Order: sequence, then C-alpha cells, then structure tokens
Amino acid sequence: MVVENNYYEDIQRIWKENNHGYIAYESNIEAINNPNMKQFVWRENNISMAYVIIYEGKDFCEKDKFPNKIASMPEKVAYVWEIVTDKKYAGRGIGSKLLDYIITKYQDYTLYSCIDITNVPSLKLHEKKGFSVLYQFEKAEKNKTNSHVMMERISTNGCQKKFKKE
Repeated sequence: MVVENNYYEDIQRIWKENNHGYIAYESNIEAINNPNMKQFVWRENNISMAYVIIYEGKDFCEKDKFPNKIASMPEKVAYVWEIVTDKKYAGRGIGSKLLDYIITKYQDYTLYSCIDITNVPSLKLHEKKGFSVLYQFEKAEKNKTNSHVMMERISTNGCQKKFKKE
C-alpha cells in the first residue's frame, strides 16, 4: 500500500541503510523538507519497505545541478528525485509497484529521472516502465566523476488524447 507525504523517519532510515552512494544526504534532506516534493512510501504490515520522491518543478535539472539538455520542456513535468527500496525487501517488485503508482498518478505528466549509469537495477526498472535515455553527462562528485543518464517517459495519456477518434 502506498502512503503519501508521511513516514519521514522511515524514508531517512531506508536512505541511510540502502543508498549505495547514489543520493547525497543533502538531497535526501531537501526531499523531505521541500514542500514542492511529494513522498510516497510503500508499506506492508506496518513496515515501510521503499519510497519514491517526486519533484514537480520544471527546474529539476538546475535544482539537482545537472545539465539541462531538454530541448522543449513540456507543460506538465514530474521528476523522480529518489527511489529506494530497503535491501531486506529487494526482489519483491516493490520498486516496480511504486513506479507504477507514480506513472498512474502522474499520467498527464512527462516523467524524468536522472540515474548514475552504474546503478543497473534502477536503469533496468526505468527502461521496463517505458523510460528512455535522453542524454548522458558527466558530473563531478566527491573527488570523482560519475556518468549519468537523463531518462524520460512521455505521458501516454496525453498521446491517447491527441489521437483519440471522435
């Protein structure tokens, strides 16, 4: 079951125990405290197992300090700021269910996500859910340079409306 905008302590615990260095502490704190970010926590049997945080601003590249190579920013955008599953519950499809929830909730939006290319599970999950790579870039972090990809999932709801027969 997905619970919106609650269980902030669980989000921090899951991040701290399962991050693998992909998400900075400051980014996680911002995701919890920024009113423009929405938190979605997957819970079963009163246990928080995973979360996803969505940012609804068009300035997500600048906010996350990534280059913006998006030629034409759509009117409605949602950015997957973080998605993390507790390793104790990995392999159960919880991340997939959370992303399905987001895709449904934001069906009129173009979704974006920026992923470190070494984070293969996240890349595979996003590709499975219809995201495609827009561009790749390098970002200096913690005395090293990491490669990232910006991924996009175009609103299928918008396309259906566009081609709907009358």
